[in-house]
Amino acid sequence: MKYSRNQINKAGDTILTSKDPVIVTTAIEMVNDWRTNHLVPLNTLGNKVVEVLNENKIKPMFTSQRLKRLTSIQYKLDLNPSMKLGGMQDIGGFRIVLKDVPALNKALTMFLNKEFDDFTLEKINDYVTEPKISGYRSIHFVYKYHSTDETYDGLRVELQIRTKLQHNWATAVETAGLYTQTSLKSNQGDNKWLSFFKIVSSLFAIKERLPVMIEHKGIDMERLMVMCHTLNQKK
Repeated sequence: MKYSRNQINKAGDTILTSKDPVIVTTAIEMVNDWRTNHLVPLNTLGNKVVEVLNENKIKPMFTSQRLKRLTSIQYKLDLNPSMKLGGMQDIGGFRIVLKDVPALNKALTMFLNKEFDDFTLEKINDYVTEPKISGYRSIHFVYKYHSTDETYDGLRVELQIRTKLQHNWATAVETAGLYTQTSLKSNQGDNKWLSFFKIVSSLFAIKERLPVMIEHKGIDMERLMVMCHTLNQKK
């Protein structure tokens, strides 16, 4: 990599803590350069993923890719004091939204058995069967890129796959987060909003025949709908 993990960690700490505008500007320039470097492995992975989807006749609802914004990086670091920027694995992300759970499972099996040239699969986080505390559901694959160019060698990018319903939930949470000016997707904010989206996550899970949130085990769909309606009336 062009920058060592220690250099990136230090730059991230500087952006959060330094009061010297010159030092902060220098750190931001480094982080932005490092962040932009992720475009090469991200584009490479995206092309390979689309090719494999076509080969296996899997038609996603849509695909997208993005680099995490500097403001999002800062906010994530601020929310997680023990996290270091050099260890952040989703600076570059490629997302696949699929029609339903059968399509998701087909894609999951395919990616579990597929090795991409120039990439090593380092980690899989299954937030579909074990959703995050917020109710978020998706499956994340973390890949490490290998290149003869040291600028890009060792950079990590993330592949996300989810169903359309799971994507709708995530989009709604982000929209509500903007409205309330809180990070609901990180389980931050008013408990009424947080509870509302957890219930909706479980209702969507029932529809997709997936596990509900732990706190909703044993509660039937009708009761969850009543709880959802009650919270909705309070907003």
